[in-house]
Amino acid sequence: MIAIPDNDFWIGQEQIPVDLSLLLTYSNDEDYWYAPGEYALRVYTVDTLNTNFARPCFALGERTSDPEMEDVSGAIENTLHELLDSGATPEDVYRIMGLVKESELSPETKEADSYLPIDLGYCIDGNIVSYEAVPESVATVPENVDYPRYAEAMESHVPLPIATQIAKHDFSHRQADILMEAARSPHVSPETLETIADKTLSSGKMRGLLDIASVGKNPLDFRNMDEQTLKAAVSVLFHGGKDLPVTELDLAQLRSVDLALMDGASPAEAMRAAEKSASAEPEATAASLASEARDAKAARTELDSQPETKDAPTRAEKADGSL
Repeated sequence: MIAIPDNDFWIGQEQIPVDLSLLLTYSNDEDYWYAPGEYALRVYTVDTLNTNFARPCFALGERTSDPEMEDVSGAIENTLHELLDSGATPEDVYRIMGLVKESELSPETKEADSYLPIDLGYCIDGNIVSYEAVPESVATVPENVDYPRYAEAMESHVPLPIATQIAKHDFSHRQADILMEAARSPHVSPETLETIADKTLSSGKMRGLLDIASVGKNPLDFRNMDEQTLKAAVSVLFHGGKDLPVTELDLAQLRSVDLALMDGASPAEAMRAAEKSASAEPEATAASLASEARDAKAARTELDSQPETKDAPTRAEKADGSL
């Protein structure tokens, strides 16, 4: 048991990470470590993280227990597992809990043994100097955050950072639906989901990248395509062109290949047709320009061959001629 000195409560809702308040609410809806509804938020400080002001770190404790009698390191360890299991990153763990990897500690710190090992290679670099319960009135989800949408995302196995963005309305409703579908897909890896979860992408492009992943291709290879070209590439892949160099084709070639595939051509035949079409285009353009040039030259020649005509005499010239 870690001996923690008493401290007056000082935390406010604005200091509690939104992703943790969401996770706390969601965890209290599920039967995880304790009985449903038995989580409570704890705030603690670490001497090495404090400067002019105390830097709050957070953990989930047991609501029915007295923080002074609680297994502090156990609560911190359980919170670490909950965050990582929910898809949090090492950066999230440090931001929320103040934990770092033991491998990042200085040799002096390790030699002095002035750190607290937690689990999975994480530790507290320093000593815990306070550990308190956060009132339930403070540990709530902010009003402008969509908790039901967050819960829907978590049920779809969307990682915590992306689920939090969904709850904060960083994505449109359609984009969020695509992300949840992607998270449920067995063909989508965490890396692929992260690629798709870019709020600067349109929902159409998100859908295209998800479709690319569903046929076993890497969306990163298609990310720089515009939405129209991406849609044509998806159609080619869906119509049997998975082994074709789709990323090397332009929009016109993709459409040509797709039409050939839909007409029953083999992928190799469709590709040859597209290559033939592409190589014929410059020749056709040159022939057209040459024809236009010949027509213009002929017109000039015809104009030059016509006899010059003298202007009709003026009335004064007629008068002079009659004299």
